[in-house]
Amino acid sequence: MTHEITSLLSAARDGNDDAYTRVVSLLYQDLRALARAIARDPAATLNPTALLHETYIKLNSASGVPVNREHFLAVAARAMRQVLCNHARDRVAQKRGAGALHVTLDHDDATLAFEADRLLDLDRALDELEREDRLLGRIAECRLFAGMSESETAIALDLPLRTLQRHHAQARARLQEKLGARG
Repeated sequence: MTHEITSLLSAARDGNDDAYTRVVSLLYQDLRALARAIARDPAATLNPTALLHETYIKLNSASGVPVNREHFLAVAARAMRQVLCNHARDRVAQKRGAGALHVTLDHDDATLAFEADRLLDLDRALDELEREDRLLGRIAECRLFAGMSESETAIALDLPLRTLQRHHAQARARLQEKLGARG
């Protein structure tokens, strides 16, 4: 299936829209599992189906076509991160009023607002890490938002596995530092 996906992505880069649709169809279960895993996280602000649909729209409007399955999943992870963070920003804006009548939040609303803030903290830390070291930021994004294994991340970013492992350890440590400084 990996070879078929790579071939279809090549055809999509050559302008075959049906090939791209076929890739999405073949990877739908992977994308759904990814959305389920992300939405299961307490910091998630969307349910898996909504996250998957918003990501699909974002992927369809993106320019450029990934080169292989792992690269496609890395692009999908970035799209999911953007969708989640946009939704979290909206939730935080609602929490802070956004020009609306002020009411007391119940426990579930307060929890969701806290989780949205936490997700936005992670997003800011990832952005900061990416500005300092683009590779470390991409590694953290693939591992955190795509749930990709070390070998999948290495393939997606075209790195030797051992190099990826070394950089992943650095990315984790730097993110923990950044998040610790915020808390």
